Amino acid sequence: MIHTHNPHMRRHQRGATLLISLIMLVVLTLFAVTGFNLSSVNLKIAGNFQAQRGMEAAAQQAIEQVLSTAAAFSLAPAAQTVTVSGFNVGVSAATCNYVRTASGYGKDIEALAPEDTDWQVGATVTDTLTGAQANITQGVLIRLPKGNCP
Repeated sequence: MIHTHNPHMRRHQRGATLLISLIMLVVLTLFAVTGFNLSSVNLKIAGNFQAQRGMEAAAQQAIEQVLSTAAAFSLAPAAQTVTVSGFNVGVSAATCNYVRTASGYGKDIEALAPEDTDWQVGATVTDTLTGAQANITQGVLIRLPKGNCP
């Protein structure tokens, strides 16, 4: 014979339901906390990626500013610091990698013919807030009067 109206059995079942409900609540809370932490990490990654791209763009713009001046290709080019978008960008002195006499000029004016030169310049930018750093190196081919490549 089964007793269905046992008060002691009913109390025991209520306790088990409460315990299972609490365990499920803890598990769901852990899932929610993990989800928030993952989204926070993803936001940090996206922010760092955006900051890195911003620094690279600033370095590239600083290189373009320096290369647009004739002094960058002189016999004694100098390193410069350029401020772009709030970043202080250190731009190295342009170095001449090689030079060759420009083609298409006759033998009678070869001594005066310009030269095709290959230069390299680098830029370094550091984020003062995070300490992150970006380095960009760019080459440029330019035709210059004879004797401008040291």
